[in-house]
Amino acid sequence: MAKTKANKPFKDWTYEEVGDTFGLKRLFQHPLFDSFEKMKLPTNHPKRPALEDMRQFAFESIDSWNEDEYKFMFIGTFIGLVNFRNPNYKSFTQRPMSVKYDNDQKITEGLIDFMLAKGIQTPKKPHFFLHEYKPEKRRDNDPLGQLLIAMVAAQKLNLDDKPIYGIYVNGRNWFFVALEANQYAVSNPYVITTDDIFDLYAVLLYFKQLMDELYSQI
Repeated sequence: MAKTKANKPFKDWTYEEVGDTFGLKRLFQHPLFDSFEKMKLPTNHPKRPALEDMRQFAFESIDSWNEDEYKFMFIGTFIGLVNFRNPNYKSFTQRPMSVKYDNDQKITEGLIDFMLAKGIQTPKKPHFFLHEYKPEKRRDNDPLGQLLIAMVAAQKLNLDDKPIYGIYVNGRNWFFVALEANQYAVSNPYVITTDDIFDLYAVLLYFKQLMDELYSQI
């Protein structure tokens, strides 16, 4: 029997390679993303002042942040405002994930920046990712490819028919990705230095509700 060998890590995948290797088809319209257009944060929402403060902070600073500064100064605080807390799942950061492919002869692996999953110490059945924080001036790889390979890995490890959702961050632009069966789609960007930040927060509140429902069933 041939020995299983490690292949390239998550960070080296492009979205084209993920699609070709795992037989994925990209859709350029998705009903979920169409529904996002109706998700607006009420003008009297109590988090609006904090979000406006973060928008201004990003507008003034994002050109100079490196990856760690972006995570520490902005992303962690912003996700904290969503309050992903539920007895049926928890948040995990910098956790390893791997999956075999090519008839189990190769392995791809990497660290996931942020995920929601069951489990206490070890993540199980992840269904939501925030992966690949790219600061404004870094363009040396493919953030969609890196998120997509992580989502495919989760899909194969979960062994269920539930969709996988994710976000990748490219500078001031945040993109949602949905993967179901062998089809995936990418949203238009939400630009955090503009009023998009309020819509982005409204969509994340929707995903919290979606995750609450999903994890109550698995």
